[in-house]
Amino acid sequence: MNIRSVNRRAAAARLTACLAAALAVGVPTGSTAWGAVAGLTVWAIWGIGDARAFRRWAHAPLRSPRLGLSSWRDTAAGLSASLHRSRRRTARLVTELRWLLGTLDSMPDGWIVLQRGGAIEAVNQGARSLLGIARRDRRRKFPDLLRDPSIASLVRGDVEDGIVEVASPVDESRRLELRYLSVDENRSIVLIRDVTMLDRLLTMRQDFIANVSHELRTPLTVIIGYLEALEDDDIDEDMLRTLLGRLSSPANRMKALVEDLLTLTRLESSPMPGPGDMEDVNAAAMLESVVNEARQLARPEHEIVLQADTTIAARAVAAELHSAFFNLIANAIRYSPDGGRVMVRWRQGESGPRFEVEDYGLGIPQEHISRLTERFFRVDVAKSRVRGGTGLGLAIVKHILRRHGTRLQVESELGVGSLFFFDLPSGDAPSQPAIAASRWRSLPPILRSPGR
Repeated sequence: MNIRSVNRRAAAARLTACLAAALAVGVPTGSTAWGAVAGLTVWAIWGIGDARAFRRWAHAPLRSPRLGLSSWRDTAAGLSASLHRSRRRTARLVTELRWLLGTLDSMPDGWIVLQRGGAIEAVNQGARSLLGIARRDRRRKFPDLLRDPSIASLVRGDVEDGIVEVASPVDESRRLELRYLSVDENRSIVLIRDVTMLDRLLTMRQDFIANVSHELRTPLTVIIGYLEALEDDDIDEDMLRTLLGRLSSPANRMKALVEDLLTLTRLESSPMPGPGDMEDVNAAAMLESVVNEARQLARPEHEIVLQADTTIAARAVAAELHSAFFNLIANAIRYSPDGGRVMVRWRQGESGPRFEVEDYGLGIPQEHISRLTERFFRVDVAKSRVRGGTGLGLAIVKHILRRHGTRLQVESELGVGSLFFFDLPSGDAPSQPAIAASRWRSLPPILRSPGR
């Protein structure tokens, strides 16, 4: 039975009751008026009951209306349906708002909503961690909380671009960029971003450009000076040969620097080597060749000792591994004053084949060890500038090892010496005890200008 049928039956029942009441009063009294009054009274009593029921339902309108007369019931049903739709929309909005607030709160960058006058209205977790703001600091004025003149100027709108950079009150070594955005007359937003790494990269870029300019300008100045001397019409043949011979060193230095820069660019831009790029390398035979090459850089007083397990192979890109070996060994030779022993080892480590090179030279201050692989970084030790190298060797080693899923590790003590080492994945043992050194000499002449 549908709702319309129920409504018709209810209306018919009420009408019948009213007529019955009218007849019951009008017939005995013989008065039509009194009969009408009786019928209308019954109808009114019924309506009052419906009104009271509607009123009771209105106090809790989410439940289904149970009213007798169709007009009241239809009205209540319409209101109930509208309320349910409104509640569903509100629930969706609340869910989306909670998701949005959770997303904004989880952002690494911070944001602060300020009321007119600079009072904090809302703040996310990023801002709390970057600026050290607590939840209890809401409603406090943002400039008064941090007590930084530049932030006060930013909130007042005195900063032209609306951007300032300040030290983090939580950690003074971190730099924060604050950007002020006006939303309307009563609210504004301050965006906070940690730019410590960006500043460091910009500084490294500036230092890189300055170092490259310096490294190129020095040999260029020498070359230009000798070329000017060659323009002398009175120069004899012996002096000519002497000057031409002196041009070789600065020219080779410039060539080595350019080659190393190109190599670094290639290592950074090339995709990581895949399984097909790797091969089983007879590291012992390679090291024998590398040590022979490195002896050309050593003085007669230097002693290079190679201890290599011929049964251990490495899984690597041969040319890149050759470069890493050469740079580390040559680096140890350059930083061993007045000769000295350099130990080169290839052995089985705890996590795989391990390469070690140990010198007993100047040593490295602990505060500099983390920066050794930066481009052109040099430890400030006596006579470090005259030891040769481009200052890119360890940076190249870092990128090579990263491409092989490992990293360079350093242990050092001032005045005692340094140990450089890294681990590699294992390869199949070589079938022959050694491989001809000429094979490694045939590799491209790359990465041969090491230096801390």
